[in-house]
Amino acid sequence: MKRLWLIGCLILLTSGCSLVYVNEQPIEEIVNTILVDSGTKLKSNSFDGYSYFLPQGVNLHMNDAGNSILYYNHQKMYLYVDIVSYYHHVDSDYQENANSYYSLAINQNGNKGYLEITEISNRYFIEFMYHYSKIEAYVSKSDLEKTVTTMAYILNSIQFQDSVLESLIGNNLLNYSEEQFNIFKPNSSSNNNFLDYIEQYDDGRNSSKNEDIFELEDSIE
Repeated sequence: MKRLWLIGCLILLTSGCSLVYVNEQPIEEIVNTILVDSGTKLKSNSFDGYSYFLPQGVNLHMNDAGNSILYYNHQKMYLYVDIVSYYHHVDSDYQENANSYYSLAINQNGNKGYLEITEISNRYFIEFMYHYSKIEAYVSKSDLEKTVTTMAYILNSIQFQDSVLESLIGNNLLNYSEEQFNIFKPNSSSNNNFLDYIEQYDDGRNSSKNEDIFELEDSIE
């Protein structure tokens, strides 16, 4: 009965209604329920070689070369879509991290990924990677479940346009940056500078909070 109620609530989210969250459900059950679906068919945001859907309450602030800054619940979320790894069918396995607050290896619909949450300074750094895309956010404990739910819907909606990517990548029309962002490896375990990374992440969010919220509120219809 609980599972039927959960699925019903999640269907409401993809129908364009206000977001409905089931905070009492385990994170793994929320993630698996959303990702088992083949993806939303609702109107999406299209870019060079890919597109994704943003649920109600999520706003696009900026997109540049596969990097997007999203706003949800007055918090920044960073989305990176790795079209190069998708095009070359890069494969990587995630090893669950027993030292993190939460760690989950994902393999749904032939797409791999992971969800890793790191607790630091009474806040939680979420790294959610799925289907060659990754979203990061730094939130309070009370916002964990609804932020993960929103991330799962966005990542599950990612659609790649193979013909466009063949033109962009196959013909070397893309400008490759010298430093590539590795979505397959969580930042919390990649090096010893993770604390510095979090501090810079949070400082950047706080320093632009007033300006960003003003701009965000102006953009809400």
